[in-house]
Amino acid sequence: MSRSTERMPGPGHRARPRATTARRPSLRSRLLALLALTLALGLASAQPLTLRVGESTGPISPFGITGFNVGIAMAVVLNLEEFDAIDVLSLRYPPGNDADNWPLTTDMMDAIRINWQLLGEPDLHLVTNFFEGPEHAVGVARYLGELDMLPRWWAVGNEPDLYPQNRMDPSWTAEVYCERFRATRAALEAELGEVTMTGPAVSNVHPAALDYLREVITRCGDVIDVLTLHVYPTDGTASDEAALATSRDLGDVIARVRGWLADPVVNPLGYGRDIRLGVTEFGLSWRSTNFRHLEDMVAALWLAETLGQLATCGVHLGQYFALQYMGGHGLIDRSGWVRHTYHVFAMLRGFGGETRRVEGGDERLGVYAADDGDTLRLLLVNRSLDAIELRLELDHAGGDLDVLTLDDLIFDELLAPRASRKSPAEAVAVPARSVVVITSAR
Repeated sequence: MSRSTERMPGPGHRARPRATTARRPSLRSRLLALLALTLALGLASAQPLTLRVGESTGPISPFGITGFNVGIAMAVVLNLEEFDAIDVLSLRYPPGNDADNWPLTTDMMDAIRINWQLLGEPDLHLVTNFFEGPEHAVGVARYLGELDMLPRWWAVGNEPDLYPQNRMDPSWTAEVYCERFRATRAALEAELGEVTMTGPAVSNVHPAALDYLREVITRCGDVIDVLTLHVYPTDGTASDEAALATSRDLGDVIARVRGWLADPVVNPLGYGRDIRLGVTEFGLSWRSTNFRHLEDMVAALWLAETLGQLATCGVHLGQYFALQYMGGHGLIDRSGWVRHTYHVFAMLRGFGGETRRVEGGDERLGVYAADDGDTLRLLLVNRSLDAIELRLELDHAGGDLDVLTLDDLIFDELLAPRASRKSPAEAVAVPARSVVVITSAR
């Protein structure tokens, strides 16, 4: 402390009265206080989180996070090793607007059969051309039967909420969609027997698309087996922070739509039916010509959070857009470059069984757990700019933890996630803006 430079008053000196207002702390005092606060916050943030894995909360659909939109222009044969390393359990064809842009020909079905076989003949989700009508759908069914590749799911058209603007005809309303949907279902069942129908595959989760979805539920909830929607929260021009802020919105949308399905006012014809949910296109950006936020680490972070929600919210059918290059979309581009998003799917191979409740995280960290009885898998998504350390409290005595970590630095170095092993007692590092998958075998 420095000594005062004021002189002590002499005898007979009359001191001035002290001011009644408090003295401002000195600059040095304020700096010391700020330093102490910074150190305290640093120590607090450095304390490892403890994640406690609890009870099961429900089953994960085998098709929830394992599907992709696929097209005949995709050279699947060039990347078979990569696709063998991820779970490809369902394919949606034709992808996107291709479904309505052209009628399906026998040549097109012959061509997609090659990719379907190369990928191991996963379950097929076939989107019939809305404008060609039920008779065309029946012809497609007959030819696919000859090829021995009848679909598990059938759809009618793609993103019909956009027909009035994209097809320049305002008469294509939800009422017309439901009429065509009913007619197509009746025609297919007359040909094939019972079928599983999906729809309406609305274009997004913004208010206009959800209004259309709600009207479709009201008009034809009795004939839709899997209610489908698409999720594209940005056009690729948002800031990284704004784009990532949308990554946990899907769970709320799912809860809202499930409420509509169970409401006899909204769904008077089908509220008692077991109508499952599907997200049959999704990606951080809808703009195919804008590669930003489709092939970078921000896209991977958003994708990981979305896959976690699809799994833990019990969505029946999830189909990413797209398997391979369609502009900025796709896990692998036209040159063969394997994007960040591919590695998220590879890291999550085997993420199934039952979901488990996890406690002890904070708002920076998305945490999702899956347990198939033999193996517990934890998906951790750190959207923040903070590095986080955590420890696990498990309900089983397993061996070492297998840890896969992906961030931009690791991707630039390895072009793949970094693999490591930890004892169950060790802290696990979750870098800033990273995806981490921890596997614990029993």
